[in-house]
Amino acid sequence: MKCPGQDSRFWKADAIFEVKCPHCGTTIEFFKDDTRRRCPECGEQVPNPEMDFGCAAYCPYAEHCLGSLPEGVAGDSMLKVLKGKMFKEIKQKLSDSKKVALSVRFLELCEEIGKKEGTKLGPILLSGFILSILDLLSEESYPEFLEKSLIEKTFSDVGAEKEAIKDAFDILRLIESKEETERNEVKVIQDAKKIATLEAASRLGEDVINELLTDSGRQIVKTKIFG
Repeated sequence: MKCPGQDSRFWKADAIFEVKCPHCGTTIEFFKDDTRRRCPECGEQVPNPEMDFGCAAYCPYAEHCLGSLPEGVAGDSMLKVLKGKMFKEIKQKLSDSKKVALSVRFLELCEEIGKKEGTKLGPILLSGFILSILDLLSEESYPEFLEKSLIEKTFSDVGAEKEAIKDAFDILRLIESKEETERNEVKVIQDAKKIATLEAASRLGEDVINELLTDSGRQIVKTKIFG
């Protein structure tokens, strides 16, 4: 049986909508089940800011829609739904469609670079998820947020494992302290953030390559620029 959410026979009038490309401002038509569309003007892949994965929290067939995340993100029963829960939380907390698209792209790059660098993806994705939320806060609020139990509750809400939570906290502390570190997870997140931000501003160029901290990040940029 086809998922009703994916079956166009059950769709309503709002199943097709338009979104401004965050890169060039061109209008892009989305169907509600599109995860992303290519902008007809600038050619950039734009994530669907209205994508709602709430059904993944209970649907036994969620893996067919979302795929699975690598081990270490959460228990087996949560592997298929964690990413969907993160995206849902981001959508609820970020009303700006451009910020939603940027956050989704940032998490995608965290996963892509982290996988190529051979790091644990669970803590990296959880850290990236929190950093997307922190973008809403002033810099002065970072330490207060990190010291309280808000992050732990946020992690628990999306079903993260205790070990992944512990590692994510360590990564966030290092990022918040702004100290130099050789920890590769931090470098992965910093590269993902830089690439996503510059992509959104259409300022990704050769000069960025030498600023990146990981070989995988540099390769992604080279591929994007030179093909």
